[in-house]
Amino acid sequence: MISTIASQQGLLLRRQRVALVGLATMLAVTAMAGVLGWSSHHTIVRVFDQAVRLQAAAGQPAPPNPFLLKPSLSLLSNMVVYIPLIGALLALVVGHLTMAEDQSKGMGRLLFTRQVSRTEYALGKTVAATRFLAVTLAGCALVSVAAVLFVNRALSPSDLVRLAGFYGLSWAYLAVFALVGMLTALLTRRRSLALLSAIGFWLVVSFVVPQFTSGLRPTQSLNPLTEPVGTSQAFFRVTQHAQALSIVEQYKTAAGTILGTSPTSPVVETVLTIVPIIAAALVMIALVLWRIQHHDYARSASDD
Repeated sequence: MISTIASQQGLLLRRQRVALVGLATMLAVTAMAGVLGWSSHHTIVRVFDQAVRLQAAAGQPAPPNPFLLKPSLSLLSNMVVYIPLIGALLALVVGHLTMAEDQSKGMGRLLFTRQVSRTEYALGKTVAATRFLAVTLAGCALVSVAAVLFVNRALSPSDLVRLAGFYGLSWAYLAVFALVGMLTALLTRRRSLALLSAIGFWLVVSFVVPQFTSGLRPTQSLNPLTEPVGTSQAFFRVTQHAQALSIVEQYKTAAGTILGTSPTSPVVETVLTIVPIIAAALVMIALVLWRIQHHDYARSASDD
């Protein structure tokens, strides 16, 4: 029954213009990350070629090639920012649509007249939402591979593994926000209020919590660099101990390590940065399963 519900919901999501626009937006920003990486690469190559000519004219040895010092996937570093911002918003919308449509149309009342448990219903909806996100990220991965091949002319097996790990981590991160979208749709009858509440959660996680735990200004949260800005304020020296609770910072740290764009850290430390994200997803699943058991489907949600 779970697979049946998931398949039906997947079909409905493919018919939703908002979800399809979000998918197209994610593919577009991935392509933009590749274009920005190519532009940076092209500029550095031009400067390096000019420096080689000037050094040769002066009888000096050529400087080292800067790209021998850069990670091969560094041109995708902006994706570490795009996923928590644009991708998380898409996940919120997908989760909201997955749960709210049945409520506003009164389908829940009809569905539960059949032998369908609420747990199966919630899990089917979760599978549909996360599968849609997986398809979206798979498309982004293909665009990323094309961008790397275009710029670097090669892609090693280790780079493919790193890309797979990065998008796998991104899928787990976005699953948290899809579940938030589902939960807020179950907590309130007004669809507009449910979506606004989900966006409020995204703002707190993406900007407020990082500022609280590391003293980062909201604009600094848009920086793909994962190292926090040092601060001498006693308040932030205390709150930095709660940095593990900031899943966006944990995501950026783990993603930078996987892509090789941040300083290398032991495998154990990387795993520990992923644990809060997995824990958040499990907590959200538990909350959705709990809430759906108490949700009153006899009352339809309002579109206001």
